[in-house]
Amino acid sequence: MVFYLPIEIIFNSTELVPYIILETSVLALTLFFNYKKWFRCTRIYFFFASLVSVLPMMYFVPVGAGHEFLLLPIAILPALLFHNKTLGFVMFTLVLVVFFVVLNTREMVDDIIQATPEQLAFFRNIYLAMVFVLTFTIAFYFRTIVNDFENIIKTKNFLLKKSNEEISLQKTEIETAHGEIKASISYAKRIQEAILPSDNFLNKILPNSFVYYRPKDIVAGDFYWLQEVDDHILFSAADCTGHGVPGAMVSVVCNNSMNQAVKEFGIRQPSLILEKTRELVIETFSKSIDNVQDGMDLALCSLNLNTKVLQYAGAHNPLWIIRKDSDEIEEVKADKLPVGNYAHMTSFTNHHIQLHEGDAIYLFSDGYVDQFGGEKGKKFKTTQFKSLLLSIRGLSMDEQKDALDAAFISWKGNLEQVDDVCIIGVKV
Repeated sequence: MVFYLPIEIIFNSTELVPYIILETSVLALTLFFNYKKWFRCTRIYFFFASLVSVLPMMYFVPVGAGHEFLLLPIAILPALLFHNKTLGFVMFTLVLVVFFVVLNTREMVDDIIQATPEQLAFFRNIYLAMVFVLTFTIAFYFRTIVNDFENIIKTKNFLLKKSNEEISLQKTEIETAHGEIKASISYAKRIQEAILPSDNFLNKILPNSFVYYRPKDIVAGDFYWLQEVDDHILFSAADCTGHGVPGAMVSVVCNNSMNQAVKEFGIRQPSLILEKTRELVIETFSKSIDNVQDGMDLALCSLNLNTKVLQYAGAHNPLWIIRKDSDEIEEVKADKLPVGNYAHMTSFTNHHIQLHEGDAIYLFSDGYVDQFGGEKGKKFKTTQFKSLLLSIRGLSMDEQKDALDAAFISWKGNLEQVDDVCIIGVKV
């Protein structure tokens, strides 16, 4: 409008000058709305202000001046102004309707401005040039937006592809590392299994017995230990600090210390074996610059199969005895100190128990009784464990092992196993 004003004054007349100034002011309000950040209002206002500003010119100026061509860039405006396709289509349709209404009603209104054919031809060229410039500007702006959008899409796709490649690479690295770790742990399992007594050795020296061993992870902190020395059989269920790989490393140290106490130092009495083992474990961990307080809880027995005299010493873990035809469990309590570094270390108590044929003894870690499960998700607890052992006392030792496993799995249900489980049962 501002550029058109001098052309109108020089080549036509001054009759439309007030109208053009008024139209310019009306359209200038768009800048004010935009400054106020009323963007939705600005788009709608600018569209209708442009349409209303052009309409009077269709009737004021004589036919042939080409004012109607100004509706063309206005018809393109909805595509740029409105993101809603339905609203844009409605506005575009409105411009078309107005265009055809103007074409069919212009001759019904008398021209306000009188112009010669030369002037009409001049202004028609001016309007065509304006329409071309406006249309080109709008199309160029639209093309710029499309190009920017395409560049954004390309950048996004590039980053997405790069991200997917990085994720794929990271996934491969993680899978490789996981495979290596799993292979290492599986190898550690084989090492740990190598230090555990074999089933053949167990069945040979304790034929009427079972070991229920259920690690929480691939490797365990719990372990069972078995040695035959002269006419005594030494056996133990041990629970080392932690589980998994850390627990397994501690179990190797503790297992080796027990072997040293018996084989190198020739100790046979359970309480003295525990004290020597404690000494060796503390000595091993004291070589570290860190203050390692790891150790183990265990029940250790020495059984003379000839006299059926059982010696027992325990670190936190008790000994349970079910006498033949008894409905109660006889418990021999353990000392309340671990095999490891402890603030108030004292000597372990050595118990002598006379067994009789048909009696059964049980050593165990705390993994079974601490398992969560059942309908309320609570711990299995010692009382229920005693009731279970009493209910299966008439079964063979192999059948007792199967019953313990079935009860554990049923109790645990879908819950995670919380700790390693180790139970040794021996019937005299």
